[in-house]
Amino acid sequence: METLTNEQLCELAQAGDEQAVSLLIEANLPFVRKVANQIVGNPVRQEHLSACGVGFDDLVQAGSIGLWRAIDGYRQFEEAQFLTYAASAVRRAMSDLIRQYSRDTVWQLRHDKANAWKIIYLDEDLDNAGEDTVECLIASPNVKSPERIHIERETAAELHEAMDALPVRENVYVQYRFGFADGKDHPLTETAQYFHLTESRAKSVERSTLKLLKHELLIEIPERAYARVEDKLTKELVAAGELHAVELHLKSQKKRGKKVTAAVYKYLADFDGDWGEISYDFKNSTAEIILLAEWDTMVSQRFAMRVIEHLRAHRNDKLPDKIVLTFIGPEQKGC
Repeated sequence: METLTNEQLCELAQAGDEQAVSLLIEANLPFVRKVANQIVGNPVRQEHLSACGVGFDDLVQAGSIGLWRAIDGYRQFEEAQFLTYAASAVRRAMSDLIRQYSRDTVWQLRHDKANAWKIIYLDEDLDNAGEDTVECLIASPNVKSPERIHIERETAAELHEAMDALPVRENVYVQYRFGFADGKDHPLTETAQYFHLTESRAKSVERSTLKLLKHELLIEIPERAYARVEDKLTKELVAAGELHAVELHLKSQKKRGKKVTAAVYKYLADFDGDWGEISYDFKNSTAEIILLAEWDTMVSQRFAMRVIEHLRAHRNDKLPDKIVLTFIGPEQKGC
């Protein structure tokens, strides 16, 4: 195969050419090794990596996998290079590997009489370590506190999540402009030249992109996080018998203009059993239980009735695709 650019190889790889995939990864291995060298060459990180059992080859392998994963997501954007897009995926893959090994490696540093820092594990039997080797347990000034590490990881994860939510054009622009690709910021003028934009156009792209990022970080991500916590807590309360829940999935709907005239919802009682179905006519305010959910009894039909009450009170111009309703049953009110 003749010498091709990264972008040409990526296009062939996306079309299913396995040889192009191999060539693309091989061509960019020097960059992957460079990133791995930057990580292992950091004195503060060296002992951490050693404690976690992560070596240079492990980082290169993880980075290569990140590079491979970036192939499917790459779309050419006004002459943007493939490596600009893939660089963050390489770094993220290496960071994920370190985080994975760090979870099981709880450690701190010990200062001995030789004034040397030595890694010890928190499950080590210090009583048998010998007084001649242990002067005291103190925190290294170069080691971040667990709280600090947690905050930084959470912040990085949220930033990556917000970046992933951006359109491809804006994502690539931010990666290059603020150094996600190569570890250094690029001035606005240089960034505009790189993407063949005028400075005013580059400013406009940057302004709209940062606005999108702000919205993701301040509104969308916290809302999703809250929804996940709420969902987990609801399931735990239901499992403990403290609460009842009805999970609804919109199956079909009929509209007249912008108004929904009728809808069919599948519903599940207490997150268990077989799904039931309920049809609701918004025009006539009538409901039909097509099929009872497995744990909804013929006597009470309590879960179906809770669904009907919700639909009766809901505006019919916009129905949710999925929703979870909660209520307390008569047997739970005394708890």
